[in-house]
Amino acid sequence: MKRNRHLRLSLFTVPELSIGRAPLTPQNSQFDPRRLKYLEGMVTYLNDLFEELQKGYSQSEALSRLEHLLAQLPYSELVKIDTAGEPRVTEIPNARDRIVFNKDRLRINFLDGLHRGAKSPGIPAGRYSPQVSHIISKLSQGVSEKALSRILGQCDVNLSPVVEALRNLELIEEVDPSTQIVSQNLLEGNEDRLTWLGHACILFQTSRSSVCVDPFLRPHIKWTERDLQSSFSDTFGDRFFFEPYGPQLTQLSPAQLPPLDAVFVTHQDIDHCNLGVLMMLPEDIPIIVPDCHPDHPWEVDLLAVIHNVLGRRRKVIRLKHGETITIGDIRATAFPFIAEMPSSLTTFWNCYLFETHDSAVACTADSAVTDESVDLLSQRLRAKRIPLVLCARFIHSGKKSPGFRDEPEHLFNFTRLWAWYMPMWDLFQPVEESGISESRLRRLSQETNLRFYLPYAMGTAPWFRIVDVNDPLSVPMANLSAHDLRALSETLKAIPRGPSLFAGKFGRPFPLTGD
Repeated sequence: MKRNRHLRLSLFTVPELSIGRAPLTPQNSQFDPRRLKYLEGMVTYLNDLFEELQKGYSQSEALSRLEHLLAQLPYSELVKIDTAGEPRVTEIPNARDRIVFNKDRLRINFLDGLHRGAKSPGIPAGRYSPQVSHIISKLSQGVSEKALSRILGQCDVNLSPVVEALRNLELIEEVDPSTQIVSQNLLEGNEDRLTWLGHACILFQTSRSSVCVDPFLRPHIKWTERDLQSSFSDTFGDRFFFEPYGPQLTQLSPAQLPPLDAVFVTHQDIDHCNLGVLMMLPEDIPIIVPDCHPDHPWEVDLLAVIHNVLGRRRKVIRLKHGETITIGDIRATAFPFIAEMPSSLTTFWNCYLFETHDSAVACTADSAVTDESVDLLSQRLRAKRIPLVLCARFIHSGKKSPGFRDEPEHLFNFTRLWAWYMPMWDLFQPVEESGISESRLRRLSQETNLRFYLPYAMGTAPWFRIVDVNDPLSVPMANLSAHDLRALSETLKAIPRGPSLFAGKFGRPFPLTGD
């Protein structure tokens, strides 16, 4: 390092976390020895069962019966049957990585949107992940080579070869520090304004303050011919949210966010609490997360996991339901998040109401907007009559679904935590649907100055439509269609004094005050 060059993580790069080869998810972001006991017990049970089956059946029939029984067991995909091996049933290679947190196997991978490949380069960071996170945060904001050399010299492990390798892969690039990478329209403005940044990520700004909710930003992407077929179409709702719409549309890296006063996280799913994105942000930004109790093992202690992975430099604040925190001239109140779990597994997850003297924004992410939610919003806003924006999933009839389902055709989702802890009797208990019913929306419109409705938390961006499951950039996620949005617009128009469809475009601040 001879010259004091300025270095920055490429805008085509965003880090992603994994435990070994398994993506970091709620399921493996905290340790629970009961999951290991289940796995070990399942292997022992199946091998003992096979020995018993062989006493009364031919080997082929015994294997057939074993396979039939295996398919009935929860988490059966964690084991495999070897028809010629001994023992016959063993764990799959990454079974433990998928179900428990093992800090020694923590890996930081780098999504590469420029040099598209089947694998992402990565660092086996293990217990040094806070130090790697510190370096990535500095690189994301831009750092001189001299300052980076000083930081590397203070680490407990030699990370200089790692940084050099990332430079050779063009994941770290030399830049002109005087070149502004944050869009000017995100840096200036005197009025309250809201910016949609894809999926459930929103930016709420005033003349004094900026807060971001659920940042899940992808790297810049160099589109392939196949992407052009799968990710762009006038039938997708995306075309209403982007201007221009097409492969030349605006893309936004976490490094291109404006200076933030706080980040708010609604709940633990990685498309709402993404540690790779949080890693890129300046370490002095407060991160507000839901409360956590040890008697709720189906909930991740987000404060603990952020400190474990990103380090204790991060200022993490737990906000309980009903509590308010003031960030500059923005008051943020947490209120209950309902849904995304069976009815017996209540959570401390948060929706947030953001208020100023001039406007209000309610971010409900994947939650159901219940009668209690409407009561709270009405009580807080009825007398003020300031314009309100509701950010929520889709409008629905209000009919409850028979039991919680991530996907209608599957009773369980084995990548989430709830299936480990749900009592069997709750499998078909009615649950609230995410989003808001039309009747509740009508009541909220009558009792508050609900001006805009932003249907969000459903992807609705081209980078969530990459169809190749072997592409590290592929994110299986539901997206709104153009038909969905047209139908929603008609529903809103039919509501007396109802809200308009949020007219903001991706990455462009939308003013909330004035006519």
